[in-house]
Amino acid sequence: MLFSIVIPAHNEAENLSVLLPRLYASLSSLSADFEMLVINNASTDNTDRVVRAYAQTMSQLRCINEPTLGYGRAVLAGLQKTEGEYIGIMRSDNQEKPEDLCRMFTEIQKKNLSFYKGVRTHRMNDGVDRVIISFFYNILFKLLFGLQSRDLNATPKIFTREFLNAARLESEDWFIDAEMVIKAEKLGYAVGETDVAYLPRLNGKSKVRLRHVFEFLSNMLKWHSRIIHGRLLEE
Repeated sequence: MLFSIVIPAHNEAENLSVLLPRLYASLSSLSADFEMLVINNASTDNTDRVVRAYAQTMSQLRCINEPTLGYGRAVLAGLQKTEGEYIGIMRSDNQEKPEDLCRMFTEIQKKNLSFYKGVRTHRMNDGVDRVIISFFYNILFKLLFGLQSRDLNATPKIFTREFLNAARLESEDWFIDAEMVIKAEKLGYAVGETDVAYLPRLNGKSKVRLRHVFEFLSNMLKWHSRIIHGRLLEE
């Protein structure tokens, strides 16, 4: 069994210095081989240097460069390089616990799921405005797409190689998390979710901006139209 974890990172050198040792220690406790892929997404800080320094002592760690900025671009670049039978996505800002990721990896196998996602708890660390926006965003998604899942944009997310091959993921922006959930449910895969701790950021600021709200709304309408016209997997 091989478990691949994709970690998109844009200017997260400080956070990666904390995350990578913790994640490596947690993954090492699993009875499975693993690989960690940090996607250096157009960073202007020392992200590349930090990852390559840790790779000297962590043979399972690789750094992949994606020079064009975009969260979805970084995720797609990482997914293309994975080799695992199960693939996980975790962000690099230390707001998620490696222990939750490892627990989810064990549970997705025990529960025989194809797609397993976190639901963030204690989100007030994000500020009232973002919590309110996220609440209405998820309500609107349920109305438009008839989804059962909550907190669509939450990570960690873990899924099988079979799902990855079938889903044909394509979003190059923040919508890729929602695209995964839409396709997992609409294609009939066994989907599960679990509460995960959501911690305050240790360093840096959130990369989500007001313009991303309008970007999400535009993407929602586009994907709703594609589903209506039977084009879930193709333009």
